Amino acid sequence: MIEASNNKLKRTNNDTILVNLKNVTRAGLNKCLKNGICEIKTTTSKGEKEVIYCTLKEFHMESEKANDWVDYPYESNILVVWDMNGDEWRGGKWTQIHINNITHFEQLTGAVRTS
Repeated sequence: MIEASNNKLKRTNNDTILVNLKNVTRAGLNKCLKNGICEIKTTTSKGEKEVIYCTLKEFHMESEKANDWVDYPYESNILVVWDMNGDEWRGGKWTQIHINNITHFEQLTGAVRTS
């Protein structure tokens, strides 16, 4: 696991990456999402806690929907991600996450091992 520290990332022995949200950039979040599946915990505008398992790695997406994210307008405080547990009948959908609402971000798969 990589835990939050003064740096953006810190690796421990579980081969996941826990991102320090105070120091990470949007590009850093996107890099984790492009490398594998991530667990993102957010607080909704109604104060409800939500956990989303998502990715930007095309391997995990329906091929005919892989480029549908371009339908969303760019906003600097929004991440557009493939929600692995989306409500589409085949198990995924594009969704938007407000960066300011993220309370936990962990890359679960695709973390490069270091010896």
